[in-house]
Order: sequence, then structure tokens, then C-alpha cells
Amino acid sequence: MPLIFKRLTVWLVEALVTTLLFGVLFGALSSPDLSAFVSILPGAWALAFGVGAILFLHGYYVTTALAGVVWRSQKPWLYPAIAATLFVIHTHIVFFRLKPDLSSSGQAAELPFLAGGACIVFACAYGGNWLLRMWVRRGNGPSPQQHRIGPSSARG
Repeated sequence: MPLIFKRLTVWLVEALVTTLLFGVLFGALSSPDLSAFVSILPGAWALAFGVGAILFLHGYYVTTALAGVVWRSQKPWLYPAIAATLFVIHTHIVFFRLKPDLSSSGQAAELPFLAGGACIVFACAYGGNWLLRMWVRRGNGPSPQQHRIGPSSARG
């Protein structure tokens, strides 16, 4: 399988997992207590769909797709940092545009959602990088350095 398809598959898994976790985070921030949050948990997919739709309409998934599929760095922390920064920028724009319509509790949830969401994005992108590296390494077979194939390995 070509590398671009592997990158696209990993990015898609990252996007789905982060979106589901955004729904859980949004549910946790919008519920007044733990028992209310637990009752919301089965409907987290609906919250995730809403958050995901808003982020899609504001271009978040397009920009992370470009960063995640087209360009990945050899430094394992660089793409996750870029993805988390893109999340903060896009989500801040969403909150800025919605600010006149938000209640005071909705406005107060901006900073925790930005911080929690950035952590979610960073963790999922870091895990996606690890998954992609393992997939590519496994698909290409063992590297010559692992088995010491070459002139120095011949003993005679």
C-alpha cells in the first residue's frame, strides 16, 4: 500500500477518535455534575457529531488533513504540536464568532475546551504518528541495521 494511503488512513482514524473525544469533553464541560455527565455519555456520539460538524465547517479538518497526509516530520512531536495549534486557532475562531449568542457559562467553557481539546489532539496525533511509523516499518520489512546485513557482518 502506498505511503499516502497509509497516511490518509491514519489521519482518518485520528480524526474520528479526536472527534469522539471532543464530544465527551463537550459533554463533561456542559454537565453540572458527574451523574449528569454519566447520563450524557451514551449520547457522546451526537455531541461529537455537532462539534465535528462545526469544526468541519470552519476548515479544521482540511488544514489538519493537509498537515497530516501531505507533510509529516521525522520529529514525533512536531505534527502533534501543529495539529494542536490548528485546533486552538480554529476553535477560538468558532468561539469568537459565537460569543454574542453564548451564555456566560458557554463563554466560560472556552478556555477549558481549548486546553482539553489541544491535549486530545496532541495525544491522538502523537499516537497516530507512532501507528504510522509502525505500519510503515512493518510494511517495509526489517531494516538492514536491525539484522546487520552488510560487509561487517561477514565473519570468516
